[in-house]
Order: sequence, then C-alpha cells, then structure tokens
Amino acid sequence: MRFSIKGRRISRRGAAAAMATIAGLGLLAACTVKPDKPAGPSYLAAFPDFAPDVTAQFPGDVDIALKTKLEGEKKFAQVQREFDLYSWQMFLALNWPTDNEGKAAPKLTDTSFGAPHWTLWHTSNSIFQPDGATPAACAQKSGARPLLLRRDLSKPVSRGLKAFSAQATSGADPRQTRFLGVVSAVGELNASNLGDIQQAFSGPLIDQNGEFVFYEIMIDPNEVDYLCANSLFNINGQVAFSQGGGKVQMPFGTPDKDWGGSTELKFAWRILKKGSDDFSRFHTQPAVVMDPGPNGGTVERKVTVGLVGMHIGHKSSTSPQWIWSTFEQIDNLDVDPVAHPTLKPSFVDTNCPGCAVNQLPVQVGKDKVYPRIPTQAWRAIPLPGDKVALNAQAQAALKKMGSVWQYYQLIDTQWPTDPSAPPTAWDAGLPGAVTNKPGGHPTPTFLTNITMETYFQKGNQAACNSEELPDGMNCPNGGAVEPPVWNSALNNLGKPVTPGVNTLSFITESCTGCHSSAGIWTSWDPATGTGTKSGQLTGDFSWLLQQKASYAGSSVAPKPLFGKLRD
Repeated sequence: MRFSIKGRRISRRGAAAAMATIAGLGLLAACTVKPDKPAGPSYLAAFPDFAPDVTAQFPGDVDIALKTKLEGEKKFAQVQREFDLYSWQMFLALNWPTDNEGKAAPKLTDTSFGAPHWTLWHTSNSIFQPDGATPAACAQKSGARPLLLRRDLSKPVSRGLKAFSAQATSGADPRQTRFLGVVSAVGELNASNLGDIQQAFSGPLIDQNGEFVFYEIMIDPNEVDYLCANSLFNINGQVAFSQGGGKVQMPFGTPDKDWGGSTELKFAWRILKKGSDDFSRFHTQPAVVMDPGPNGGTVERKVTVGLVGMHIGHKSSTSPQWIWSTFEQIDNLDVDPVAHPTLKPSFVDTNCPGCAVNQLPVQVGKDKVYPRIPTQAWRAIPLPGDKVALNAQAQAALKKMGSVWQYYQLIDTQWPTDPSAPPTAWDAGLPGAVTNKPGGHPTPTFLTNITMETYFQKGNQAACNSEELPDGMNCPNGGAVEPPVWNSALNNLGKPVTPGVNTLSFITESCTGCHSSAGIWTSWDPATGTGTKSGQLTGDFSWLLQQKASYAGSSVAPKPLFGKLRD
C-alpha cells in the first residue's frame, strides 16, 4: 500500500518512518517551554535591568508582589532598584507625547503627536490663585480636569507680579508654551519681591550664561479633585477645614490602576542661548518669562527654555510618605570635553576650580538687584554606583530610539522602608532625629536636585539643621556639644545617642524630611495678613497648601514664604 504526501508516493515503511518523525516533532514541540510574558508590569520585564521596550504606562504604585518577595529574601538593593525603575517609568510616562484628548503617541519619539502628558495638568498658580479665588477647575467635572486646554493668563503666575501682556498671551497654546515667573525653588520668590529675602537658602540659581533659572509646579487631576472637594485651594477653606476637624489625606495610587494617586511635579527651566547651548540636548519649549530687570523692575521676555531639573512626588499605597524621584539634565555639572569640546556645564565654571560653591547670590545697590554672577554649583552626594549603571542602560536604550531623554539622568529615588514608623523626635538622639525625621525610615536619608536644593548642600553642619525643631526654636548657640562629632562608631552602637542636637554631622536635605514639615492654615487675621499653621505631618507632605494659598477677600497680602519651606 502506498500513501501520497503532497503528490509524492511513498511506501508503507517510508510512511511509518515519516509518521514517527512527525510524532517526534510534535512531542518535542509539546515539551518545549515558551517563555512567559512577565507577570508584572512591562517596565520590569528585564528586572533588575532597564527594559528597552518603553511604554506610556504610569502604574499607581510599584509592583507590591515583587517588593514583598525581595524584602522577604532580604535583597534590599534590588528593592531599591525596583523603585528606581519605577522612577524611570514615571519620568518617561509623564514626558510621553500626548494629544489633547489624553491619548499617548505610539512612540516616545513621536513629538509631533502632542506635548508631554504633564502639560495636560494644572499649574499650581491656576489652583492656588494669587487672589484666593475659586479656581475654574473646581467648576468642572472630575473627568474634565485633566485636560488643560485653556489657561487664564489674565492673572499673574506668582503673587506680586503683574499679568503677562496681551501680546504675549494672544493665541498661545497653554500646553506648548511655558509662562514663568518664580525664580527660586524655595518659596514664592519672583522679580517683585527679591528685596524681601531675609533667610538662608532662599535665592535664585544663576546659570553660566548669567540667566536666572525659573521654576514651575504642576498638579495631577487626582490631587486637584481632592483640593476642590475640600476647598483647600485658599486660606479661607483651609481654616474652615482644620477648625472642622479635617485632616489632609491625599489620594494614593495602587499598582492595578494607572495614573492613580496624587502627583506633584516641579520643573527647573533655564533660558537657552543660540551659539552657547546645544538645544538638541534639552527638552525645550517656547516660554514667556517675567525676568528681574536691571533696576529692580520686571522685564517680560520671549525665550526658549530647556529642562534642567524635574522632581516627581507621588503618593502610593506602599509609600504614604510619598515616593520622591528626581532627575536632571546630564550637563548640569559636567561635560566630556573630548567628545564635546564646545560644550560647557550649565552651572559650573570649569576654569574656576577655586570658586566657592553653592553660595547664594548677593544683592547690590539700593534696588537690591543681582549682578547675575553665575552660581558655582556642587553636588554634596555623588550619584550612587547603582544609579550610574541604571542610567547608562536607560540612556543607551533612549539613544537607540533617538529620544532627547537620553540626556537626562535619575539622581535617586527616596521611599519609606517602614511606613508605619512614627517620626523620631528632635531631642530623641542621633541618628534617628535626622534619619527618621519624617517617620517611615526613608531611604536614602538625603535626596537633592542640584537645580532645586543648591543652597541646602552644605556638608558638615550641626545636626539640628536637619531635625524637626519646635516652632520658633533655632539651633542652640554655645554650650556643650555632646557628642561633638558624629562618626561610624557611634552610628553602629545600635541605640540613640543623646542629645545629638549641635553634633557636627553631614547634612544636605531630604525630600521626605522637608515635606513632612508642611502644614495648612488654621487661623487668619485679614487685618494683619498673618495667621497660624498646623505642624508636622498635617499637610500630607505637600507644601503647596501652606505656601501657595492666598486669602479670598479683603486682606493684607501674606508675606512671601522663604526659609526651609518648599514647593
């Protein structure tokens, strides 16, 4: 008997052999294990490495199952890596080109598709209005609040400034054009109140071109919903909220819901100059700025700005003290002169190795103007080796796809290792009074961005500068210092060392620690323009409520808030 396969005639013996071969192939196929898709989100597909197939997804939290597994195995460095990969995912999702309907572009490099996703969000001054008015966003339904397709530019972008001119705002796309006026990352400092600076850490950052850096804050729709629902956008509403027993509890994100949880973004922008800066190495946008003038006035300028710093603060179920991620443009402090002989760092004069670093600019003359002497910036804590390695992977993937984000780097990610732990009191001894100031035992202890915490990076100083001192109390002057210097032997005792207040310690700044001090207004006297504020852990890690809110109605304007306060 003969069989025919595709027109060929073969013998019974040949047919049996063929059938055996086919059966063997089938068994081999059945036994071959195909690799499964990763059980978690796609950004963890190559964990612990960076996954090169980037997406526009913004998960509301880290992968809790992976975090729990790694913690159980005591692989704490890999837990940090999970948070760092989450930081990169948030950064790319926020900067992903998005159309006016909120739809993400097919690819990260499709920049003609739309502006970055975050440009659909509200600026802090559109919610916390300088006159304390109810923001227009609060009259919209929740679903419409993410789409910021219009912006009221008839009001100033910062308290004390004048509004932008009609010529500057006519036909402007609020997503494509930045309107900037704040010139300090600490407080509401602008060209109208430069003469009011009286405290440390409050001052502008001036780049190597002699230009001021400008700052902007964006608030996501989840947080806007919460602020509107509780009338926390002005001092009046905060006083009523607090006196009614209210406690600020922002929405938190979960891994199963994208774009969930409160998110606040802070951007640092520097003015780029043709012939001096390589625009291709920056995310750029056209901007109109209210620049401090030469005689103490204000000058409106149309410029191109480049992004040099970006803070991401995000509240999630695993991190009630929030997850803090900070990014910088790679040329802020250093460039490779061999590969790029015409480039120069944005905030370092390489020809002045003896220049004093991180010094507040000095005002001169009766008008108290800044002579625009560039800031010599210095990073107190170098990038950790694991961040350097991860950034190299991310930058290589982004370079391959031709994305401008190849020129940005993650500085670090701060998160709570024990969210239920209460803060350590200022007088309870070291190291906890510093390392656990906000509660939650955050790691790393310190986190700074050179464009935003420039003047906090002092290095060795008294520990009390990073402790939650009682209201009205400053670091003690004089008296015995015990212990005199903090060192590894004391640190490894495994118990608090008291008093540890004036002890010489290494101090920079902590996002979690600083933001834990934020509160809300609990009373207000319109006649004097003064009031009282709640204490630590009452503002849910957001300085916006206390720092940006104004009084609605007739009142003496509140004085600009500087010092340790943050946006």
